[in-house]
Amino acid sequence: MDLPPLQRSRAPAGTPRLSILVPTYDRDVAPLCRELLNDMAALPDPAAVELLVLIDGNPALQGQEAILAAAREAGLDAGLAPSPRNLGRAEARNTLARMARGAVLLFLDADSLPDAPGFVGRALEAAQDPSEVVCGGRTGQRCPPAPADARLFERHSQKREWISAAERNRDPAATFLSANFSVGRALFLANPFDDAFRGWGWEDSEWALRLSRIASIRHIENSVSHMEHHRDADWASRLERSAVNYRRLFELHPESVRQHRLFRLIRLFRRLPLPGGLLRRAALAHGVLPVDARLFALKLHQAQVYARTLPEV
Repeated sequence: MDLPPLQRSRAPAGTPRLSILVPTYDRDVAPLCRELLNDMAALPDPAAVELLVLIDGNPALQGQEAILAAAREAGLDAGLAPSPRNLGRAEARNTLARMARGAVLLFLDADSLPDAPGFVGRALEAAQDPSEVVCGGRTGQRCPPAPADARLFERHSQKREWISAAERNRDPAATFLSANFSVGRALFLANPFDDAFRGWGWEDSEWALRLSRIASIRHIENSVSHMEHHRDADWASRLERSAVNYRRLFELHPESVRQHRLFRLIRLFRRLPLPGGLLRRAALAHGVLPVDARLFALKLHQAQVYARTLPEV
């Protein structure tokens, strides 16, 4: 496909070592980019980094030109690309990679903020080997506590995602998150995200499984905070819609998926179906059940939904 038009803060000069890539649909990324630009300005060689933002087919998202103005004022290299159509999570990242000039690509989710100043410098230092994938990690350090009807995703994140690099390195591919990772541009262009994954879920798991066969995945402590609360009902709906993506993950990597704890639950629901909606109602009963019990009910509901989507296994 043709690349969307790219507006730049200045004419490109030389080849940067690192391209920071941020796709967004409806998130104002100016606060994130201000912090990234401040980090870039503090580098011994600010020209070593470029910052590219892609607006993923949403003309209603306004005010992002402020990123270019801030970069221009600081003499830094930044670009803004409004896509004329919605590309989705996988294709948006692939498109940014094709637009980038850096030898290494650093992908960040739009709803992130670095946990500490110097984030870009640490990412640049870690990006020495373009043949490896480096994951900086994600936490909730800078995000206020979730409201009562948004505790499920927060609790899931605390248990599964907001964990140390040492814990993540015990199973590097399984704990991979696309919210904050770097990879050599040539390696990524030869192995992009599978854009047959549409909507939300599992495209990053598939990519990590595929890359782990040809490259090392290393986790470090250079985290960003996830700055968005997902309402319990909204997250439940996302999990339900992600069933088709999980089916594709299974079709591509059946042996790996068979090792998932979730997959064992899916097989259980093949043999022991429950009335539809019962587990979902239990998961959303905030104020009635403890959050850990509600999260377990949601995982069971997810397995029940997936069991209806996967082929006989």
